Amino acid sequence: MKKQSNNVLTKDSIYRTSKRVKSIKQKERRKQVRLNNTEREEKILSHYKAILSEHKRTEKPIIKRARPEKFLKLFEFLPSGKFDKRNTLTTGKEWKCHSFNEKKQVMDFFHTFIYPYPLPESLVFTSIQEDLFDDDCNKLCYSKDFGIIQKSRKWLSDIICEKSFFKKNKDYFTKAEAHHFLSSNIPYKNNNSVIAMYFEAKCKARGLRQSLSMIVTSVFTAKFFDTYNCPIVTGFLDLLARYPDYSITADELGDICDFVKVKILKYHKSFGKSSFFSFSGRTISSVILLANEWHRQHQRELRLLHRFNRGQNIIDIPEKWDGFGVCNYRYKNGDNTWIIKQLCTVNDLANEGRKMKHCVASYAYRCSNHECAIFSISCLNETVNTTESVATVEVSSHYEIVQIKGKCNSSVNSKVLNVVSRWAQQEKLKINTFISNRIGV
Repeated sequence: MKKQSNNVLTKDSIYRTSKRVKSIKQKERRKQVRLNNTEREEKILSHYKAILSEHKRTEKPIIKRARPEKFLKLFEFLPSGKFDKRNTLTTGKEWKCHSFNEKKQVMDFFHTFIYPYPLPESLVFTSIQEDLFDDDCNKLCYSKDFGIIQKSRKWLSDIICEKSFFKKNKDYFTKAEAHHFLSSNIPYKNNNSVIAMYFEAKCKARGLRQSLSMIVTSVFTAKFFDTYNCPIVTGFLDLLARYPDYSITADELGDICDFVKVKILKYHKSFGKSSFFSFSGRTISSVILLANEWHRQHQRELRLLHRFNRGQNIIDIPEKWDGFGVCNYRYKNGDNTWIIKQLCTVNDLANEGRKMKHCVASYAYRCSNHECAIFSISCLNETVNTTESVATVEVSSHYEIVQIKGKCNSSVNSKVLNVVSRWAQQEKLKINTFISNRIGV
């Protein structure tokens, strides 16, 4: 019995010993791995420390804050005013902005050295944009926003001279309109922001409700960017103010604006000699009827011109023009393939207007002058192999989608809006406020 028990104990001891040896070897291996990893990390760190020290010796420090000389050049067009301190800047060490945000730096410099009181930021930033540039042939050319940049500079100069802004700009503002214009909170997005401030001030001075004021400001800014101070536009605003409870959508207002733009064009062609279209004694309903009749008449004229002259009929408009640098788009969703294509000929615009029963062909002159671009949206159903035109899109010169119209100027459904949203995201296009609210972006 004793021998048997001794043998059993011996086997157990051997098993325990072998297990202990294995664990010791595993610990040694782990320790060696840790040492190797530590050694490798130390080598990597020493290598990068050497690179960083070399970089510090050779590279100049990056200056994140702009120097005052940059802002002096931006505002050199402004005359010296009562609060002007720009002549105190000699070495550039007297002022240092505490923000790295470029907009805040500009406004901080403006309020510190030029004018200390609050001003609309859109007016300031529009005035410092470049109004002249060199083209490919090194010739000096006017910016497409030259007029509004110059007007913004003039308005900003009038403000800092501490004289009555209203008295200097009676042709543009009443006293109430000037007050609302100078207290506007519209943020700067592009040079259109000053025009939006202008129309917002007009709407507030006329007591339009906020929802209608937003619609009018957005649509008028897109439609009357070049003719914002025309008496016909002012008369249209007065008409809307006479019927403050009238419910009108952005699409309906846009259709009326197309009709009004034709009246403005006729007035300008006569150099102000003929009497302009008056809204006095009219109602919104009667103006809508006139606009609808004009759309129908215009469509009939286009059909006749296309039939007899093959669409090559409009004076001073080229048969074909270069479109915007926006790519066409294809998107497949199930059995449907959505196609967005830019229209760059008179014939294409006439065909689109005939198919969609609206007046898009009247945009030929603006498209040829690169004031806007027109895109057609069609849907290809692969099951039945048919293609249907579903919408027409207008893109402004600031690469903003300002209109999306279905057949007979109707609103489009959510599927079309979703496709437009995807296309805008791919091409980095901005979307008008009211369209983006419908899309939900």
